[in-house]
Amino acid sequence: MQNKPVNTELYAHTLLIVVTLLAASGWLFSKFVISAMTPMFFLAIRFVISGLMVGGLKPRQVLSTSVRKRRRALMTGCLLGVQTAVWGAGLLLSEGLGAGAFLLSLSFLLIPVTGLFFGYRAKRHTWISVAIAVPGLVCLALRNGFVLVPSDILFLVSAVLYALYFNVNGKYCSDIPPVTQTCLQLISAGTICFVTYLVTEQSATQSVSEVWQWLVLSIVLATCLRFFFLLKAQSMSPEGQGAIVMTLEPVWVAILSAWWLNESLNTMALTGMAIIFLALVVNAIGSLLAGRKQKLAALGQPPIV
Repeated sequence: MQNKPVNTELYAHTLLIVVTLLAASGWLFSKFVISAMTPMFFLAIRFVISGLMVGGLKPRQVLSTSVRKRRRALMTGCLLGVQTAVWGAGLLLSEGLGAGAFLLSLSFLLIPVTGLFFGYRAKRHTWISVAIAVPGLVCLALRNGFVLVPSDILFLVSAVLYALYFNVNGKYCSDIPPVTQTCLQLISAGTICFVTYLVTEQSATQSVSEVWQWLVLSIVLATCLRFFFLLKAQSMSPEGQGAIVMTLEPVWVAILSAWWLNESLNTMALTGMAIIFLALVVNAIGSLLAGRKQKLAALGQPPIV
């Protein structure tokens, strides 16, 4: 009987490792797809189809959700769509994926910082993590000289927007069933990308037949299956321990990029990525300890020293 919680925790963490691998593979799939399709057209197809597939799991639940809740999910999805569009533009301009993944991973640190605008008080470990991450960001910026390349700027903006989306989603969509929330937000995000496509890419040629297999993998594995496993793991992983596992995503992206795309990173870039990874780990461990302390306080037990 005592092995059950341990097995459940191990299963949840295993699922989260799979989630990070699926998320990392999504970067690779996307890079292959935009070699023959424009980013906004690809993202529009990816998110709308994924949203419909998720909604197809529980169509009655989606349709029975109140109009007010559906409206909130769609509006929040618009913010996700803007963030995704900025990410797609950065992906198009980037020569590799490793540095971009670490820049986007800064959103984990920015979530509590942007939460200040929603009345959230950032913990001490968050500010320590941000302070650690700043030199890493500087190292990544200096890898190309004393300037941030356009793709780096777009990834940073995308990280800020994702952190903002996370807080907005938590504030306005926490009472919406996960399937309904995911379905409507993905469709809304895809619609934003489609509108962007009509404005900026409509005259471009799309060669879907050349990359259809990468498109399918991006939809099925990197979006639908990833979100399904993530929701399942989050419901099983206690005290936010999954945050530590999730820091693996940019590491996998860097490894896959070096393996498949032959991306080579100089010492400055590797140093920056290592420092940012350290900041992510410090933040994750701090969140874990804070969660345990809060749980012990609720139980009336003394905190672990």
